Amino acid sequence: MEIKRFDMEKDLQRLESYLRDSYYENGNMTSWLPQRLHDLIYRMDVQYTDCGLPRSADYIFMWEDGGSIVGCILPDGDAVYMSIKKGHESIFADMVSYAEENCLPLFQKDKDGSVDFLVIANDSLAYRGEILTEMGYSRQAEEDYDNYVYPQTAAVTVELPDGYNLLCGDEYPDEALKWSALNLGFHPELEFEGYRNGMTAYESRKKSSMYSDSFEVIITDDETADENNVCAYCFVYVDTVTKTALIEPVSTREKYRHKGLGTALMHGAILKCREKGVLKCYVNSYDWRRKFYNAAGFITEDSVGFWHKRLK
Repeated sequence: MEIKRFDMEKDLQRLESYLRDSYYENGNMTSWLPQRLHDLIYRMDVQYTDCGLPRSADYIFMWEDGGSIVGCILPDGDAVYMSIKKGHESIFADMVSYAEENCLPLFQKDKDGSVDFLVIANDSLAYRGEILTEMGYSRQAEEDYDNYVYPQTAAVTVELPDGYNLLCGDEYPDEALKWSALNLGFHPELEFEGYRNGMTAYESRKKSSMYSDSFEVIITDDETADENNVCAYCFVYVDTVTKTALIEPVSTREKYRHKGLGTALMHGAILKCREKGVLKCYVNSYDWRRKFYNAAGFITEDSVGFWHKRLK
């Protein structure tokens, strides 16, 4: 068994293939979709470096047996996830220990020099929770959720209040307004006329090989006097090989919530996925958001635990 650090130029296609094979083998998201990897590399890592933080992709490590990937550490900011090929579950504890030693730069140190080390583990892979407990980790109460829908069979329609409109991709050409509205949904304290979000991550995402098959969905308020009339935004990564889609990120500005716009946004994304021949569409949720996605037609596939351990 050999451990290698991920090299973008040499290993991206290899890691994509491994993640696709894992999806075919499992039929679910107990391993990352390749879209999740692209979102990390081409969007999230750019946002991290813009904030002076390290690139998560620099801390991807792969376990290889006979030249084939059988497992990998997949970090995203201050959290790490392990993907393991069936039949190689015995390497999990070693992977966690390796992450504790080699992924620490991703975590912010407290005043005493310690870090709150976070490992993400699917609850359906029960052995991981057992091992993490033995290694001194504690599971927090709040959960993450993987949710999915079959676009081909989903009975959905786009219903919007008067004065609102749903658009896809280039139907709304002002990229700065779309990207700014997305960030305002996550940070309502930034809401003011003329706000603009930095565009480096938006432009970087266009470098992804999946970009041409992927798409944006937005909802606009056509009656507002504000310059930015984008109410809600999502991006949908499409992998034409696995015929899966990953909706990430999803955002509705605070002043436009509780109007049914979020459900309409999801239904618009589902219908567009249907047009593109997507067989299964995923979205990740946290805490109360699971009810929102379930109400929009998504089924919860798995709960995901946050496992913490204080390291010095």
